[in-house]
Amino acid sequence: MDLMNLLKSIEELLYEIVSWFLFYPLTFWKCVRHPISMMAYAETELAADPKSRFSAALSPPIFLFLTLIIAHVVELRFTVPGPELTGPLADQRNLLLLRAVMFSLFPLMMAVQRVRRDAQTITRETLRPPFYSQCYVAAPFALAFDLAMTSVRYATPTALIVTIVTLAVGFAWYIAVETRWFALRASVGHAAAFARVLATVLVGAFLFVLITLAAASFVSQV
Repeated sequence: MDLMNLLKSIEELLYEIVSWFLFYPLTFWKCVRHPISMMAYAETELAADPKSRFSAALSPPIFLFLTLIIAHVVELRFTVPGPELTGPLADQRNLLLLRAVMFSLFPLMMAVQRVRRDAQTITRETLRPPFYSQCYVAAPFALAFDLAMTSVRYATPTALIVTIVTLAVGFAWYIAVETRWFALRASVGHAAAFARVLATVLVGAFLFVLITLAAASFVSQV
């Protein structure tokens, strides 16, 4: 009986992983092409039967994490060799986990704004739907940011242009989507929504830099 359960678990795991090769690009395309619809889809699916959730796309946190894995692999493959990390961050798994936590700050902060705007108490349950929806649009933004940080290390005029264009497109797309989303969900004007989104992104970027500096300081002391 235990053997059958093990085989069943392997079967489900194998199918899940293999299906990512199909559903990841589909989910990515939908998030870039129809971000508002995908954000609404994420919140709707959380209210559905757990067995049938996200049957037409990847789960938002998994989608974000896979995107960061892809960005991490690209960085390892194409980045210019530099000083090697020491301590816990020398392990690529720990480095990837840190990166996932850092980029999850943006969905978390946007989700907090949604919950507060809806005059709800911040709990694990009220925070989950907006956090999941925010993971869908954070993934393309995270990929653009990571690709820009990889290209800038080449320190050539072409690399600098690629970095600037990638960052500009990534930030512009992300802020535009978030502005549209908050204008719709909070029933406010686009100017007010833009101001709220921009302030949230700036605070998130500040925390992002603080964590990066703290991690760098920790590594240097190890």
